Amino acid sequence: MARVSLKVGDVLEIPLSMSRKFYGQYVFVDKKMGPLFQVYDLITENVVHLDQLKEAKALFPPIIVGLKAAVRLGLWTVVGRMPVEGFVYPNFYSTFFNRKTGKAGIWFLLDGKQSIRIGNKLPEKYKKLEFLSVWSPYDVVKRIETVNCLFPYHELILHNEFTPMAKRS
Repeated sequence: MARVSLKVGDVLEIPLSMSRKFYGQYVFVDKKMGPLFQVYDLITENVVHLDQLKEAKALFPPIIVGLKAAVRLGLWTVVGRMPVEGFVYPNFYSTFFNRKTGKAGIWFLLDGKQSIRIGNKLPEKYKKLEFLSVWSPYDVVKRIETVNCLFPYHELILHNEFTPMAKRS
C-alpha cells in the first residue's frame, strides 16, 4: 500500500450512505494519542468548496481518529487544506474498567498535558465531554449517521458499566 502523508489543516471528505458526504479537518497532532479530527456540521450531496467549510460549525468536539488508515484504504479523501484557527485542545475523560464485571473504576480527566484523577463516579458536568478513544473511520461514519454522539461508550458513561460488544444480545 502507498504511504500516506497527512498534514494538520488537511480537509477530508467522508462518504455517507445515499450519496451524501460530510467533511472534517485534521486539526492537531497529539504525539501520544494520535491525530485530532474536527467533524463539521455540513452534510450534503453536493461538492463543497473550502470557503463553505469556513462557515461550518463543529458537529461535536475534536476526536482522535485513525486518519492514515482511512485515507490509505480509500475510505476518506483529502480535498484540500485550510489553516487551523483558534484550536483549543479538548478535554477528554477516561476510566479503567473491570472486564469481568464491566464496572468502571477510577475516572480521569485528560487535557492534553496531564491526567487528573476525578474519582469513582463520573460527575454530570463531564458527561458531555468526549470519552478518550481512538475512533475507527467506520465508527465515525456510524456516529454521524445514527446521530449517537456517545457511541460506543454510552452505557459506561450513563451507568458506570460497560458491556463488551461480544456479550451484547
